[in-house]
Amino acid sequence: MRAISNVEAFERLKEKNRQLYNFIHENFEELVEIRRDFRKHPELSFEEVETSRKIAKLLEEWGFEVQTEVGRTGVIGVLHGKKKGKVVGLRADMDALPMDDEISEDYKSINKGKAHTCGHDVHMTNLLGVAKYFGENGLNEGSIKVIFQPAEEIAAGAYEMIRDGALKNPNVDVMIGLHVHPTVETGEFSLTTSRYGGAAADSFKIKVSGKEGHAAYPHQTIDPITISSHMIVALQSIVSRYVDPLDSVVISIGKIQGGMKSNIIPNEVEFEGTVRTLDMDTRKFIVSKIEKVATAIAESFGATIHFDYEYGPPSIDNNPEVKEFFSEMIMDLFGEDCLKFVKPGMGGEDFAFFSQEVPSVFFRLGTKSDETTAYSNHHAKFNVDEQALKFGISAFVEFVERYLGR
Repeated sequence: MRAISNVEAFERLKEKNRQLYNFIHENFEELVEIRRDFRKHPELSFEEVETSRKIAKLLEEWGFEVQTEVGRTGVIGVLHGKKKGKVVGLRADMDALPMDDEISEDYKSINKGKAHTCGHDVHMTNLLGVAKYFGENGLNEGSIKVIFQPAEEIAAGAYEMIRDGALKNPNVDVMIGLHVHPTVETGEFSLTTSRYGGAAADSFKIKVSGKEGHAAYPHQTIDPITISSHMIVALQSIVSRYVDPLDSVVISIGKIQGGMKSNIIPNEVEFEGTVRTLDMDTRKFIVSKIEKVATAIAESFGATIHFDYEYGPPSIDNNPEVKEFFSEMIMDLFGEDCLKFVKPGMGGEDFAFFSQEVPSVFFRLGTKSDETTAYSNHHAKFNVDEQALKFGISAFVEFVERYLGR
């Protein structure tokens, strides 16, 4: 079967929502300029001061009740309909990555060591497009709460906003979020086949303390390098021998530090890793098992360990009813061929904190159209096909209107 083009896919919207279709055509160039301005002026986690200012100014112009400094640098806009009803929360993250921008376009980052190479510039623009649409056209019933979240890249912003009451006054009934992705073509969407929209992303640190000495006389030492090596290999056996093969777990070591010179056995070695899990019971088991395995190995060699485990965001919970509602909506709008079902990835996303609080759906928005938009997220040359904004805005607007009752 021939794959349809993104132009053909978008034309299908005309039959379902002519008002939205016209709005996007009329405002597309302005939205592209907004996106490029965000790309050009990135700010890091909890430093999104100017980004927040720009967003708040636009929301105020479009008639939203605006609250700033939520979760430090977050922004919330609320728009009420003519009648009371349910509240839909829509989220976009704002922070950039601490790296250089290597795209060749004139809107590349001018802030050295800061770049929107994960697509948050698109996320913000997408949500601003939705906000402008409802600011101009209003709501018949219910309310929308647009949530611009800081610090997703350090998995801290969603938690901070929730703690500051982002889901209250008015209380949010349902949440929707997206992430742009180059594994999906422009004009397409993807959802996970299971309930999990992404993995819990935790980290750990193990310090192995032994006894230093001359490398020519290892029998007089307790070698933390050798002991750490045994631990690192053994930790992989947790996944292969203690976890159901149909479950998904990743234990990866990303940093090892220790030693002074080739002929000196050091006193300490420290290594750090990440743990990714989908199931919450498995998550608890892995924490306990890592500590038990590391402790047992250390004791067998006469060493000791200090174990630190840091919980990151949980796995994203795609509520089955909300997910089905969204799936049917996308297929109705753009056709069944525009929605792809994929296995859940093991990447972390702190939208998960929102999904633990209210029924939610989180999906991937396709942004790939050629080799320049095929680079992975977090690559220095990551960029998007800006036509994807048409589909992201359409999905959010339709979700709101159908959920609240058009």
